[in-house]
Amino acid sequence: QVKFVDRTFNCQEAHALEIWTYLLEHDNGITNFHFEIGADLLTDAQLALMKRMRPGLIQLETGVQSVNPRTLKEIRRTMDFAKAAGRVREIKGFGNIHQHLDLIAGLPYEGLESFAESFDAVYALEPEQLQLGFLKVLKGSRMHRNASEYGILYREKPPYEVLSTAWLSYGELTLLKSVEHMVEIYYNSGQFSLTLSKLVPLWPSAFSFYRELADYYQEQGFFKIQHSRARRYEILLDFISEKMETN
Repeated sequence: QVKFVDRTFNCQEAHALEIWTYLLEHDNGITNFHFEIGADLLTDAQLALMKRMRPGLIQLETGVQSVNPRTLKEIRRTMDFAKAAGRVREIKGFGNIHQHLDLIAGLPYEGLESFAESFDAVYALEPEQLQLGFLKVLKGSRMHRNASEYGILYREKPPYEVLSTAWLSYGELTLLKSVEHMVEIYYNSGQFSLTLSKLVPLWPSAFSFYRELADYYQEQGFFKIQHSRARRYEILLDFISEKMETN
């Protein structure tokens, strides 16, 4: 895999089209190329080119971070989420490109409820990978300069990860860590896709499902144990059985 490090690779249409055309015309059938993009900036010409690519030739990563307008304004990030969502769905319809969407916990003005809304909005797009990241308060960054204003506490050693904010307590961030673990195991692994497609809609929201599954793991002490793939299936079955009986 070759990773391009541009943070918004497609911001200049001609630049992106030239490189993607070259990759299409010189595809060796093996090498995969990874790009970070702004999904809302994708043009019809770029999409038409992508549609012609070999499955797996490229993969795309879109940093959504949040869908909370006040949060996005505060971190000076502009994204037309409705447009981005439309482009993500179009690409998914091609069936040839792996999409990776990112969220970040610990941003200004984003509490647990707001983060859950961001999670549900991105989950509904059905990306191949949904990454829950946690804010890194890097020295010299705007988050570092405004840490006191935002009530941000963070680790003093690398990777300087957020511990709490004025909107998210330490306990809530710990909960999100557990939710992240569940998403990695059950969603991002791709091993439970059929079950999840039937199961998650039975909950009020996708976030509430993964939160309850994380709570179940915590209650049973499963986070302290390494589990085989087969055991993960058994745990999920036990969880379903218990919840179905309860509800």
